[in-house]
Amino acid sequence: MTAAIGTSSKPIPGGRRPWLPWFLVVLSILAGAILYRSITLHVLTPLSKKVELPVPLSFFPFAVGGWTGVDSPLTPEVERIADNDAYLNRIYTNSRSGEVANMYIAYSGRPRTMVGHRPQICYVNAGWVCDETAPQILTLPDGRSLACLVHRFHKANTTFGEVFVLNYYVLNGVITNDEDRFAGVSWRLPNIDGNPARYVAQIQISSRSEASVKGLAIETAGHVLDFLPDEKGSVKAAEYVTTEFGEALSNDEESS
Repeated sequence: MTAAIGTSSKPIPGGRRPWLPWFLVVLSILAGAILYRSITLHVLTPLSKKVELPVPLSFFPFAVGGWTGVDSPLTPEVERIADNDAYLNRIYTNSRSGEVANMYIAYSGRPRTMVGHRPQICYVNAGWVCDETAPQILTLPDGRSLACLVHRFHKANTTFGEVFVLNYYVLNGVITNDEDRFAGVSWRLPNIDGNPARYVAQIQISSRSEASVKGLAIETAGHVLDFLPDEKGSVKAAEYVTTEFGEALSNDEESS
């Protein structure tokens, strides 16, 4: 009898299973897919969420010293480029002098993302010319020191005049005017737990008057430190900020 073409009655040597390698390949693909999904759920998804401050910056006082402020929301495009977890952009007017200054607070639970977002870069990219950058030490009402930078810009071929920009950072509760403090490799690690006490915040005040940027910085710096977690992670503003219903914010959060 002639054997059918394409078939063999001989047993496979050693009892090998020709489908086993393919089964192992499929199994490894499935394992890789499961691992990727696990990483996405436990790492990538938390990273896409905003790190929330215990007390929102929207509760920052509108009246500070002789200054009164009104909110000036950023455009969606600017928010996207800045990529901060929270921000405050407010225009303050001095009731005595009538001078106006803009205060911008940018908070990020991923400190490395703040590198490069500084006046010397952002203003120059917007067409301004930097004439001077000088480190300053200001004395706050409670005696603390505020290390900051004061920049002077002008726009070429315009009659706009000069603008002064004062900026400083708060890194995990400590004031600094040195961006290199959070530019190292250790700050590249993701804030997976969304810990609000691992952060950097940039405070930037601009005005046509150098006296105004310094004056508003001195009046507001203490409040800025109250709203941001200190070195131990505590937020002093939670002790006295109230909701629109007059309830203590800290008590409201505990009951929710």
